[in-house]
Amino acid sequence: MTEKPVIVLRYAGSPDPAVLREVCAGAEEEGVPTRVEEGRATDLLTLAHGAALESPLETGVGIDASGGVVVHHASLPPEEPVQRVEAGSPRPDLRIAGRTAARIVKVLPLS
Repeated sequence: MTEKPVIVLRYAGSPDPAVLREVCAGAEEEGVPTRVEEGRATDLLTLAHGAALESPLETGVGIDASGGVVVHHASLPPEEPVQRVEAGSPRPDLRIAGRTAARIVKVLPLS
């Protein structure tokens, strides 16, 4: 069975459901589906890079319990993500993170 092409989104702890929803919505607006799963790590970079390594599209998003978001690609070093969004950022910034992940997959400009 072939794995469905998705951006993997891994979270730690219990982030605000609105954060998860906005990031997923940003990716879906670009036409790229996400798979949300709980991660074992708590460090944002580890969550995001691990998600990218597991994603059939080589793109992952990590969200920590405080609501911080990191977008990563499997080809990048773990400590060098594509984008970071600080915890407590407004909803449009969260949606942009999802959109950024999708644009990486679609090879489109990020801004």
